[in-house]
This record gives sequence, C-alpha cells and structure tokens, in this order.
Amino acid sequence: MVHDMLDYKKLGIRAGLEIHQQLSSGTKLFCRCPIKKSDDFPIEIRRKLRPVQSELGEKDPAALFEYLRDKTFVYRANRESSCLVELDEQPPLPMNEKALKTVIQIGKMLNCRFVDEIHVMRKMVIDGSAVSGFQRTALIATDGGIETSLGSVGIQTINLEEDSAPAMTRGNNIEYRLDRLGTPLIEIATDSSLSSPQHVREAAEKIGLLLRSVDVVRGIGSIRQDVNISIAEGSRVEIKGFQQLEDMEKLVENEVLRQIGLLEVRDELRKRGFREVKEDIRDVTKIFEKTKNRMISKIINEGGRIFASVLRGFGGLMKKELGDRTLGKELSGYADSYGYGIIHNVEAEKHAMVDEFRELEKIFGATENDVTFISAGKNPKQAITAVIKRTNYCSVGVPEETRVADGIGSKYSRPLPGSGRLYPESDVPAIRVTKELLNVEVPKTLEERKAELDIPEQLASQIVKSRYYSWFNELKNYDHVLAATVFLSTYKDLSRHGFDVDKISFEDVKIVIENASNGKIPKNSIGDILSEVCGGVPAASVIAKYSLISDEELIGIIKTSMKENSGKNDSALTGIVMGKVKGHADGKKVADLIKELR
Repeated sequence: MVHDMLDYKKLGIRAGLEIHQQLSSGTKLFCRCPIKKSDDFPIEIRRKLRPVQSELGEKDPAALFEYLRDKTFVYRANRESSCLVELDEQPPLPMNEKALKTVIQIGKMLNCRFVDEIHVMRKMVIDGSAVSGFQRTALIATDGGIETSLGSVGIQTINLEEDSAPAMTRGNNIEYRLDRLGTPLIEIATDSSLSSPQHVREAAEKIGLLLRSVDVVRGIGSIRQDVNISIAEGSRVEIKGFQQLEDMEKLVENEVLRQIGLLEVRDELRKRGFREVKEDIRDVTKIFEKTKNRMISKIINEGGRIFASVLRGFGGLMKKELGDRTLGKELSGYADSYGYGIIHNVEAEKHAMVDEFRELEKIFGATENDVTFISAGKNPKQAITAVIKRTNYCSVGVPEETRVADGIGSKYSRPLPGSGRLYPESDVPAIRVTKELLNVEVPKTLEERKAELDIPEQLASQIVKSRYYSWFNELKNYDHVLAATVFLSTYKDLSRHGFDVDKISFEDVKIVIENASNGKIPKNSIGDILSEVCGGVPAASVIAKYSLISDEELIGIIKTSMKENSGKNDSALTGIVMGKVKGHADGKKVADLIKELR
C-alpha cells in the first residue's frame, strides 16, 4: 500500500517531546569539574554494570535487557574534566546553583508550577553511559505550557539531571569518554497533544528558541530531542537522540508509516492463521564452510559459528515496506541490539548463498510460505532468539519500545523503561523551594531582544540566536552592525580556515571592535587581527600594526600621489595610495578624499 496522503486526525496520532539541553553553568552538576571537551584521555576504567531493585522491589525491564547483553564498558577520562564523583567513589557535592537558577528561569518562561521540595533521584542506566550505573535527576516543575499555531501544548515536567557519557566505540567492549558525563542537563517533557509532524516540529522549535534565551551550551550534541509517537491502533514508541530539527517532520511521518505497515503485517498474518513461531535454532556452520560469501567465510575462519532458524508463515513478507525500511531490516535490528545481523533467504542471491539456503530449506522442511535466516559470529544464538520473539509479536501489532534515530527512521534499541528504574539519592539532601530561590530574573525572549535592536532584520534574527549574543549586547556603545558582523561572519570565516575562535576572549574582541568603531583601525583588518589573537597574541599587542595614520598624513600622501600620477583615474589612485599606506588607512575613506581633492 502506498501512503501518499496521511490523515493524521483519522489515524489518531499522539506525540510528545522530551527535549534535553546542556546548561552553561561553568562546572558539572554535582562536582566542580569544568564543562569542556577534552582530547586526551590517559585514565582507563573498566566495569560491568548490574541492575538493582527500586524502593518497591521492582526491576526495570530496560535495565534487565542491558544486563543480559553482558557488555564490558571501558571509560576514558582525564583529571582535568573528571573526578571521583563520576565514578561513584566520592559523595556528590551540592547541586550547581547556576544550573538550578537557569532551570527555574525556564520554568517561569513556560508558566510552570514549581515543586515544594527538590528531591534528587537515581535513574538506573546500565547501557554503559554512566560509570556508576545511574544518573542523578531531580523534578523541578510541572504543569506548564506553550502556545503554537496548531494549538496549546502542555509541559508535563521539567527535570534537572546529569548528562550521559558519549560512546567512542561500539561492540562487546564499548568505550565511553567522560568529559561530558555529569554536565547539567534540563529535560523538558511535553504532554502527548502533538497531533501531526508539523505540530511536533513547531513545538520543538519554539522550546528550542526559548532555551536560547538562557545560559545554555551551544553546538553539535548540546541539544537532543526524544519523540514519543503512537497511532490509534499502534503503541507508544520512544525515538531517542534526534538532533536535526529540519528532518523532524520526516522522522514522525516515517514512524507513523512504520506503525501502519506493522498493523498491515498483523492483519495479513491473522488471515493466514498464523501460529507462534517455535524456537528451532540450529548450528549450520558446516553448510557454509565453502561459501563464496567473503564475510561469512571470514567469520568461520576466525572461529565464528553460523546459526539458523525458520519463521513459519512469513513467506513474502520480508520485503514489506515499513516506512524507510523493510520488515526484514526491521527484524535485523533486534539481532543488531546484541551485536549481530541476519541474512534471510530472500537475500540469498544478493549474498551469493543460493545453494546454502536451499540446503537450509531441506533441513528445516521449509516451504515457500516460510522464511529461513542465519546469523553469524562468536555466539549469535541470543540474537536469533530476539528475532523469533519479535516475529511472534507481529501477530499482535506494534510493540512498545525504545528506538534510536537512524536517518529519517529509527531502529530498535531496548524495551521501554518503567518506574522501577528510579530510587532515592541518599547522598544529596532535599532542597526547599523558597521564595528567595524562585526570585530569579526572567530573561527576555529572542523576539523581545530582536525588537530592541536597531540593525538590519537579518542580522538581528541571527545575532539573538548566536552564542555570542551576551558579548554583542555588552558592546552596545560601539558600532552594533560591525559587532554583529564580526560574531556572525568574521568568526565563521576564521573557523573555516582552521582558527580556534574559542581562544578569543571578550576583552580581545572588545578592544578590536572599539578601535574599529572609533576609526583607529580599518574595519577590513579585523579578521587579520583576530587570526593573530587565535594564535595566542593579545589584541592590544596586535592593533598597533594596523593603526590608521592621521587625516593630515593621509591627505599629504594623497596629494603627493595625485601629482606623481596626474593621468590616473580615481580607482587607480586609490590603489596607489593604499599600496603606500600598507593597510593603515580605510579604503573607502581614501576614495572619498581623492574625490574631494580633485
């Protein structure tokens, strides 16, 4: 079935957002390590993580799933950006006050109701992204809302929590870097009232712009969106780690198409009188010992095994489209969660294994109504079991699960977490939410800031979103257009040419813009000056090389040049004079004076 036009109202789409934004608070949430990206990680820590029970004695299904994958995690750290708090070898310090203040600002901007006491909880995370097996999180506010052109959107909760560690490698021994672990992170969760891809994008964009009004970290990876989506006959699916706002509508549409496709598979299986697939897994390595498939041959030569099974009643369904992928690729994602893939008989010719799969069909007694498949590696039995379990759910419908963004689509990650993953953090005392704590100034929105600027609209729209807005705002006594251009254009050009603009301090750029605004250095020298500042030379030391000559001296040079080159036109004379002054005069000013002195 081709879905050219989707009626989202008829489909009963319900969607919600969880937006995670790193906060620029100077240090991490429960220690005083600086928030900065590192390149060197001389310290190595190895751990295996295990689930624990919640206060009610429950075990979280997502944590159990991760535990059964039996991974070893390797952590890379350095003493500059990490400490014993992150390893759970030292009690946490008091919560970062600046981070809490920023979250309260956002809570006020979203018209939320604040809790009476802030209680820090441990959220069980044993996928390796936290060394201790948990992240600390605290509920700050509830019951807020925003307005969009497509309707009101409720803000269910605002949490302040620790960011996770990003993975550096994948496989059985996963490596994580710890410079990001523990960075303060605000989590804003909406209700499920978002009713179309356009509505999801607009809400995400509106909240994202609101976050830029406060002190947040900018750049790739600093903001991440999780999207919860379901349709009327489907189930809630959480898609994590989506960063590209411009593709968000495609992501939501693709998930709707995936759920529609899975429901169509369900209906087809019921028509066929589908019965549960029995777990019949066999070691078929011998059949593939002379295979022409290089990948399978390499696995066998390295001591790996080939296991196979059969999916009764799935003939003709593996190429069924589920949004951006087929059912075959969808099922392969469940094997991939254990580090393996699958190849099924429909792909046999493509993988040069037609004879091998014919042999498999004989062994399993498979007919054209069935699908045989293999998985290869050190021990792929668990991966095949996962595929069979998922296959059996196809006759039920759409499973509730957590998935990760994969292009405009998503792939299976793990079961949805439950309430059993939370338990109290006994090392952090509760924080009473007083009037004094809530007495923080609410910053102006980007639109309010933009309206106050007396510069061209395009520049104004860009500078209020820029990470350098606070610096720009402090330079209001100088040429505002020039300052905006430096931060939006000059900085970008310097970065493009390999200069680290983060080495330019506010004092450096202030000196440069002040001198250019006052006519003491030519504006076209700003890029050259700042490039030297990136190399470690203070701006005050560089500016002397580019200082403008006095008007008297410049007029004298122009008059002499006019006598020596009486037949030259204005443009040629301007070039001659600029050559003599060697960058110590503004080109436009030279051209204007030549016209005046004719």
